[in-house]
Amino acid sequence: MAEHQEGFLQSKDGRRLFWQWEAPDKPRARVMLVHGYAEHIGRYAPFIQALLADNIAVFGFDYRGHGRSEGRRGHVKRFSDYLDDLQLFVDHVAPADRKQADAPKWFLLGHSHGGLIAIHHVAQRDARQWAGLILSSPYLRLALTPPPAKVLAAKCVEKVLPWLPFKNEISFDQLTRDPKAQALVSRDPLYNRTLTPGWFSQSTRAQQEALQMGSSITLPTLVVCGEKDPIASTAATRSFFDTVAARDKNYQEYPGMLHETLNEIGKEEVWRRISHWISDHS
Repeated sequence: MAEHQEGFLQSKDGRRLFWQWEAPDKPRARVMLVHGYAEHIGRYAPFIQALLADNIAVFGFDYRGHGRSEGRRGHVKRFSDYLDDLQLFVDHVAPADRKQADAPKWFLLGHSHGGLIAIHHVAQRDARQWAGLILSSPYLRLALTPPPAKVLAAKCVEKVLPWLPFKNEISFDQLTRDPKAQALVSRDPLYNRTLTPGWFSQSTRAQQEALQMGSSITLPTLVVCGEKDPIASTAATRSFFDTVAARDKNYQEYPGMLHETLNEIGKEEVWRRISHWISDHS
């Protein structure tokens, strides 16, 4: 039976950040899961259970402004705050075994905006603790074009009220084709329905920087994405993958799938692909 633990950590600037982890008795590998924008670690329960069934432990947290963590909803002053939040949790759960050769290996998995955070993390922080990097539909460029008037308004507002909430225009049927998954997220009280000008500016800058970071990534890397993703540009993902310097890298694009490959119709195939890849690198 898997062990479950959860709690709160205090960020550098005093925000309470929710975390949780689940692990089988003797895991063969461990995954650090970084969720996407607007969502939270709780949305990954079915995927986490699938990995647990394959004897893989899963660790995750809600970064600032999301889920059960504190902070203005969907807002961030600096993109680096997300990196600090991730590092805080990494240091909390994995400080003792970094030098133990027989300890189960750690893998970093980021979905969408979490993938953007993961790319910056392995490119800017100490990546030696990770046995591999897994990116699910990384948010490297918007696939859709936001209304120019809205972009202009956001830029103007950012200068005086960067935290002001705007309605998130992404609809649930852009996330996945699965009606059950759409219904679940539509009823999720922790799912964020807004975005802020400050976050948009910071994330856009982070995207531009991440697209130049491929040459510094030498970890074994797996990328999975949906062919029909209407949110994160699949073309940008392919271009980024081509620049990744890792000799051991794999790219899997699933026909017909939208943004959330982990919640899509046929998600079990994606879960198996990730689990098998982890097994091959453990």
